[in-house]
Amino acid sequence: MTDERDGDAARRPIPVAEWIVAALGAVLVAGTIGYLVWLPASRDEAPPDVRVVAGAVVALQDGWLVKFRAANAGGQAAAGVLVEGELAGQDGPIETSEATVDYLPPGSEREGGLFFSRDPRRHEVRLRAKGYVDP
Repeated sequence: MTDERDGDAARRPIPVAEWIVAALGAVLVAGTIGYLVWLPASRDEAPPDVRVVAGAVVALQDGWLVKFRAANAGGQAAAGVLVEGELAGQDGPIETSEATVDYLPPGSEREGGLFFSRDPRRHEVRLRAKGYVDP
């Protein structure tokens, strides 16, 4: 026994809206695959290029805080970036402080702070990235 409705459904054309949705889905899938193929091919293989810049100086109850911004202009990520801050006077280094930036992706910035017991505004503040590890 056949149902007349089964025969009508087989002969009925597919609505235009379904064709549009199917085409849109195919474009999205093709675009995603294209992006996933292009991404590794276009990746910059330059090593991390970390720059550290001093920011505001804040007086604390037991010392001073020098805020900093670390930026990675390189093509690869850096983990465990060791930032060193030094207060320098006419006779050389007066005091040093260190902080670690856990993860610094390429093209990104992270902020942190270094603690000092002496007033950084009365000395030259030198900041630098001392090293990193590959994530």
